Amino acid sequence: MTLFAIQENQTIPFMSKTKLYWILQIFGWTAWLANEALIYANNYGWSLDWFLAADLNVVIAVVLTHNFRKIIKKYGWVEISIDRVIPRILLAVAFMSVFMALVNIPLDAYLLREHEEANLWSFFFILQYIFSWAKPLMIWTLFYYASHYFERKSEVEVDKIRLESSIKETESKVLRAQMNPHFMFNALNSIRALILEEPDKAQKAVTQLSNILRSSLLADRRKTVSLSEELRTVEDYLALEKIRYEERLQVRKSIHQEALTVQVPPMLLQTLVENAIKHGVSKPVKGGFVSLEAKVVNHNLILIISNTGILETTDSEGFGLQNTAHRLELLFGPESKFKIYQSEKEVVTAEINIPIPQPETEKDNPLTVINKQISSINKQLVNR
Repeated sequence: MTLFAIQENQTIPFMSKTKLYWILQIFGWTAWLANEALIYANNYGWSLDWFLAADLNVVIAVVLTHNFRKIIKKYGWVEISIDRVIPRILLAVAFMSVFMALVNIPLDAYLLREHEEANLWSFFFILQYIFSWAKPLMIWTLFYYASHYFERKSEVEVDKIRLESSIKETESKVLRAQMNPHFMFNALNSIRALILEEPDKAQKAVTQLSNILRSSLLADRRKTVSLSEELRTVEDYLALEKIRYEERLQVRKSIHQEALTVQVPPMLLQTLVENAIKHGVSKPVKGGFVSLEAKVVNHNLILIISNTGILETTDSEGFGLQNTAHRLELLFGPESKFKIYQSEKEVVTAEINIPIPQPETEKDNPLTVINKQISSINKQLVNR
């Protein structure tokens, strides 16, 4: 009597839901009425009649509740609001209780014919029979609705996980796509200027640009890349910008070895370096510097990009910078951090903190949790 809301077209690991429903339906009513029969037998003595009467009640109760279940499903009672469904449930339970009382009063009168009993058809006894049957029928109904509630809640959670996963994947792809293309134009202009004067250098620049384009295209297919791979893209980008700015662009790097294998969003550093040059180095007549630092501190990757410049309004920081924090949160959760600030009088610093998943805590990573849940859902769908 506990899982009456199980749908016939679903499966569980060991048996079909239809089979489980009927086992619980029959077992639940048999157990309930066996207990009632034992009480009667204890008061009036055991006889085959009590056994047959209990069997009859099991059959009637199963048929009655099963048809009640059909009515609930047909008219969608599990979908309507509580204030509307409660009166219907009470009316249905009252009807079934009266029906069972009308069946059992004459049956008990026959079984107790040899005993001097009060009039079973008196108002008091009729109410007693009705309330006696209302109790198991109401329990059956509560279990039915409880199972439907948890089943719907589980389905909602599954849909929510799928939706969140889809949204995050879509947002991440959109952000990656929006942060990639526009740096190419300046590079092409620089290469055009080199073709006649320094063809070897132009050829090398074309190779560097193709490397950047390849990384840009792959960025839409991958959530993360190693820092070492990302740094190769940044080095190609800086080499192209060096053609344009020459001695006006100074590059400083401090990359710790343990940081090279940490996963970062593709094109993340390239975007920050691009903004550093655009809003810092390109403005002063004498140019400026771009500094890259990467280190691991307390299981966190710390990336620091500093450049010559004055921090202006958020609007001047570019679309890429506005989305960096959002993109990091999508991939690494709220523990990731991004901030940009005026660290010195003419130095702007962007700082990124990316948590490094550890074996004992990796399961808490949002992407890991979602991927495991989606994998489990897909396995269940395949098994159906």
